[in-house]
Amino acid sequence: MKPDPAGTIPESDEAAEEAALVRRIVAGEGHRYSVLVERYQRRLYWSCLRVVGDPDEAEDVVQEAFVRAYERLGDFDPTHRFYTWIYRIARNRCLNVLRRRRVWGLVTLSDPDQAPPLPAAERSDRPAEDHELARALVDCRANLPGDQREVFDLRHADGLSYREIAAAVGAPEGTVMSRLARAREKMRACLESKGVTGPMSA
Repeated sequence: MKPDPAGTIPESDEAAEEAALVRRIVAGEGHRYSVLVERYQRRLYWSCLRVVGDPDEAEDVVQEAFVRAYERLGDFDPTHRFYTWIYRIARNRCLNVLRRRRVWGLVTLSDPDQAPPLPAAERSDRPAEDHELARALVDCRANLPGDQREVFDLRHADGLSYREIAAAVGAPEGTVMSRLARAREKMRACLESKGVTGPMSA
């Protein structure tokens, strides 16, 4: 699977469009659910892979999440984007995977060659420098506490807003901002200690 490019639809417009789509699905047009699956399947896969660290388990979690979401479409909150909602469902299943392994914390990928691509703002036309930055980012990210790593990923890899992250992880927006600020500070210090710099902007 490959990550989807970031969408360009404004958050409010996308939420309204998806709310209308969900209403049609709940009303009996079940075949339209494929629109949401195709829109978010690959993005959710990469989010789950960053948590469980295993491609097969990530695939299983994504399938289970979409099935569970379909069964619970009547509970969907139309004030949020569908991805925020299904991410919470998938996140709970990812944590169950980790509990089954008796691992407490979020598992990260150790090979930068297998890690999700950097956000567009962190790419360049210099492969050697990009590879060095990617390796440093993976190493530094592995040192973040699980809660900080999660919001860092959701902001920088998934491009979610603070409001969406708060809804996804079930924490107040202020808590999300605080975790993200600490994560960025630690990432910046770690990268500087390795002699590598990378943008940690909002």
